[in-house]
Amino acid sequence: MLTDLDDTLLHQAPLPFAFVGTSDHRFYDRYWFEAVAPDGSAGALVSMGRYPNMNVLDGFVTAQTEGKQYNVRFSRELRPSFAETKIGGLSVSLVEPLKVLRLRLEEGDHPLSCDLTWTGSLPARLEDHSFSRAEGRVVSDMYRFAQVGTVGGSLSIDGRDFAAANWFGARDHSWGVRPGVGGFEPVTSGAASGAGGRLFIWLAFRADEFGGYVQLHEDHLGRRQSLDGALVWPAEAGRPELRIVDMEHDLTFHEGTRAFSHARLVLTTEDEQRWEVEAEPLFTAWAYKGTGYGTGYDDEKGLGAYRGEYLEETDVYDVSHPEIVRNLDGDQIPSGHREQPVRLSVNGKPGFGHLPIMVMGPNQRYGLQAQ
Repeated sequence: MLTDLDDTLLHQAPLPFAFVGTSDHRFYDRYWFEAVAPDGSAGALVSMGRYPNMNVLDGFVTAQTEGKQYNVRFSRELRPSFAETKIGGLSVSLVEPLKVLRLRLEEGDHPLSCDLTWTGSLPARLEDHSFSRAEGRVVSDMYRFAQVGTVGGSLSIDGRDFAAANWFGARDHSWGVRPGVGGFEPVTSGAASGAGGRLFIWLAFRADEFGGYVQLHEDHLGRRQSLDGALVWPAEAGRPELRIVDMEHDLTFHEGTRAFSHARLVLTTEDEQRWEVEAEPLFTAWAYKGTGYGTGYDDEKGLGAYRGEYLEETDVYDVSHPEIVRNLDGDQIPSGHREQPVRLSVNGKPGFGHLPIMVMGPNQRYGLQAQ
């Protein structure tokens, strides 16, 4: 099967672009975007992912306002329209690589529509290669780049229209192999994965004329497993990135929850400068089950599962509580993992960021017990 990409000089394996160089069903290639109003009145997530070994292209638009999260999920057969980034009324168009993308959702039998232009204001940064193996099986083998920018255009949420002008934008683009794809995960050991607990912090931000990207993994005793990140400046500034070599954290949680109300991070760069980040939620953290991650979709199989020629789903969550998520009947439902847009300052300079903080299992530093 040939696609337009096969008439370029970009091949990296003896295969046409319709196939990938692994038979692992979890292989994926995914866009993710966030757009947030500076006053916290509204925000949106848009994403689209390709799963060539599952013959699936899926995506979602999720929006939040006034304590409610509106979710629209899509899935279609990938082939024969292999290279087309469109599912029903949802489309992602690459206008200028590593700079400008257009995100559209047409009006339909769902509560959301949008026409947003996402524009990078800082250079994208490629994260370190993520690779892990457990009992002989590759668990993760992927790359991801992150970028912050601005968003303009229009967003409609359940009949309420928002004009986006210079909204904060974050995005990432990742590809490779990772867990939780296609509705099933191979098991190669009887041991529980991550039984000891772990802490994960990921931050993409802009504050005044600069910004940065950083991620930290620690175990339940606070022992660092990995740290990767850098501060960056606009290309026209002509400044090289500053690698982040250390991170300290001091987190305050809403009482009785694992949802943070304040985060203080101290970043140390390779030139021994310290950068103090103070961050607070801009609105309630996104509940990612609504996007399709984890046990998302009505069949609870998550991202990348084959769902036939075409599928569209929609639902609405009450996310007015910092941790508990309910449907509109008032029943508590699983939230999936949570990711938090924030208002922040860095050494006193104001800005915005995307700051997921996940504390899983016990954590000695913060006095949290096993869940």
